[in-house]
Amino acid sequence: MHPLVEGTMARGEAYRTRPGRYVVELAVLFLALGATARAQGPAPPSPVPPGDLAPSVNATEPTTESLFAEPPVAAPSFAADGEPAPTAPWGETGLFDTITDSLFGDVYAEGRWRPLSFRTFFSEGWRESWAEAPAGRDGLTPRHGWLGAFDGVFYRLWVARFSYSNDINTPFGGNRYAGDYSIFLPLSRRFEVLLDVPIVASNRATDAPHGYTSHFGDLTVTPRFLLSETAATSQVFALAVRTPTGTPSTGGGISALTPRYEFWTNPGGPWVVRGAGGIFIPLNQSDTGAPTAFVGGLAVGRYFTRHDAPLGDLVLYCESNITAPLGASQPTVASVGPGTRFHIANNYFFLADLDFPVTTTKPYNYTLLVALLKVF
Repeated sequence: MHPLVEGTMARGEAYRTRPGRYVVELAVLFLALGATARAQGPAPPSPVPPGDLAPSVNATEPTTESLFAEPPVAAPSFAADGEPAPTAPWGETGLFDTITDSLFGDVYAEGRWRPLSFRTFFSEGWRESWAEAPAGRDGLTPRHGWLGAFDGVFYRLWVARFSYSNDINTPFGGNRYAGDYSIFLPLSRRFEVLLDVPIVASNRATDAPHGYTSHFGDLTVTPRFLLSETAATSQVFALAVRTPTGTPSTGGGISALTPRYEFWTNPGGPWVVRGAGGIFIPLNQSDTGAPTAFVGGLAVGRYFTRHDAPLGDLVLYCESNITAPLGASQPTVASVGPGTRFHIANNYFFLADLDFPVTTTKPYNYTLLVALLKVF
């Protein structure tokens, strides 16, 4: 409520009399003076009708003119039973409007974002349009995605990736090539969907020792839930649903669920730490031989440039990942590698990552990933 500034100005009038010769004239004069004095005082308060709302702090209205105009005060709305009418929570709209605004609205405008708490996970943010979170504690660390690292953040973007794995560990050997397209579609502050479309996967095949075979890979749909978010930290729960749309000859044909916890945090300055942990659960294990396994990763990076500088938002980072089979004879595989990302122009970004296995068992010698990313 804005304070009301009230000012009053008393206006008086001097009355002059001239001497009279009769007592009656004096009496009339005194009566007139008394009536005038009563008129200068405040009028008695008028009763407020039962259905009206009193918009000011005083029930009385001065008859004198105010020095300053009073600002309008909005009266609260009341329901039919006399109780205050319920209002929608902060920023919440209808379901269709929330989805439309999240996908096509100006989600990067200042003032749209606010923190969300884990304690209000079931009550806040579901019908609130998604908004991009601040770039860390001091505006130095944009919430970007990195190749070879888990996300921990909501995005509205697409990314086209190409990967090359040198000398894959299979009976037929050779190299593997893959191209895929991913898109992050936020539907509210709390919920978004990630689609991973493996356009092509290519490697040698057992029936073609000196040739390569190429197929569509396993399509993955990942519902993602924002657990909490502050200027310095985001926490996400994701459930990757892998569908067996590929073929075993190129590493596909696997049906699996991967529930995982992801986080992103800016501990201070231009530094970012992100990571995840989850369980890979194959649903057709008897057909593919893929084991149930713990999957996780940790990445640390530092930003060096602002967005509007040459090579804007330049970040250099180191990622690490691990796959540890649970109750199976397959060995654990861990890998590490450097990566980078920087702005090209018009919200297009270039990304690259070089990953090396560090365990005795190596599924490949190294993997090079490059990508073009577009924020929309």
